[in-house]
Amino acid sequence: MRQHARGYTLVEVSVVLLALGLVLWGAVVFWQQSAGQRSSALQLDVQQQAKQSVTGFLHARHRLPCPAADANGVESCTSGTGGLRQVGFLPWQTLVLPRPEAGRLRYGVFREPSATAAEDRDLAVGRDRMNPLRVRTPSPRPQNGNAPNGNAPPLPVAAAGQLGATESGDTFEPLNTACNAANVPPCPLGGEASVGQVDVCLALNTASDPTSAPTGRLGVSAGGVRRPAAFVIAAPGLLDADGDGQAFDGANATASDTSPTFESANTRGTSSYDDSVIAASHTELFALLACETGLSAAEHAHFNAAIGAFVLERALYDYRDQLYVMVKLAEADVAAAAAGVASAIAGGSDAGQAMSAAVGDTVLSVGARSFQIGLAAVGIAAAVAGGVMAALGMIDSAASLVDAIATHDEFAARTTAITDLAISINRNALMADAIGF
Repeated sequence: MRQHARGYTLVEVSVVLLALGLVLWGAVVFWQQSAGQRSSALQLDVQQQAKQSVTGFLHARHRLPCPAADANGVESCTSGTGGLRQVGFLPWQTLVLPRPEAGRLRYGVFREPSATAAEDRDLAVGRDRMNPLRVRTPSPRPQNGNAPNGNAPPLPVAAAGQLGATESGDTFEPLNTACNAANVPPCPLGGEASVGQVDVCLALNTASDPTSAPTGRLGVSAGGVRRPAAFVIAAPGLLDADGDGQAFDGANATASDTSPTFESANTRGTSSYDDSVIAASHTELFALLACETGLSAAEHAHFNAAIGAFVLERALYDYRDQLYVMVKLAEADVAAAAAGVASAIAGGSDAGQAMSAAVGDTVLSVGARSFQIGLAAVGIAAAVAGGVMAALGMIDSAASLVDAIATHDEFAARTTAITDLAISINRNALMADAIGF
């Protein structure tokens, strides 16, 4: 009996120990999963706040922040060798993101500079990229005298050029008072006031063309193809899944300034990869900034309308000068009609003298030359008819002159209106650049 009781106790203890082991193993697994979920939720929350901060920075500064060189989170746009810094840490202090844990996040930004402003795609640099086809407006403003206008608009020659520092810094008067649509450039060049939202939209637009990321520029690896990305934020997983001694796994661990490639946001977690990636494409930022509608107006519509108004203005001034020629021709017609009236009067006088001479000859010749009286009468009748026609011609030419002067003066006022319209449209284009669109 004692041996039977002692053996039963050992079995019981073994079962209890086994049960405890299973419970502990389950608890450890549950703790690991819970910790992983908490870590993933925390990282995702930090990543989402970081993305919002980056896009907010883009709205405010018209560029994306540069990566930080270390976890201190201050942006550094150049690497230690003097090259462009494309990959580093999230610049959380520059973004004023009050979460120091964001310093663990890796961050990359698309950088593709160019000496030609319109072709520059460096998203981390605020640059005046807008290079529109713009025409100058008249200065001084053409006046409406009666003679051909010496201040008429020049021939419409469209030329590409920078608008310059259009922003004044004044909320109520955003356009720089130094801007003049008649100048080349219309505003002073240089400075942050030259950079607006339209400039970063141009960079996003041109950088979104290639389907694969250019060599040496930021991209994410998706299905073996590098897709271009405007910026990338990568967070490490809870564990070093690939066992290489680094918190980041896969391409997130090897991304560098010379090889700026991150994992795609769609990369699935595996036993060797547990990172989390958020990537924003150029097209996504283009839509976020409402670049499509704003860019079409600020880059094309305003300037197309300005060029159209300028060409119409020049045509109207040319037509006004033609009307001035018509006035002068009408004045010449009045002068010619007056000369015709004078000629008719002189002809009537000659016909009267001829009648007197014919009467005298008839008396002296006792009627032998009476036929001269008939001829003189015909001459008088012809002179009277000519005088009447000349008088009618003078009345008609005088009326034509009055109409020509009225038409010219009325049209002259319209040339001033089209000048004001051309100047206004150019000013609207400058204003659009000053306020971002």
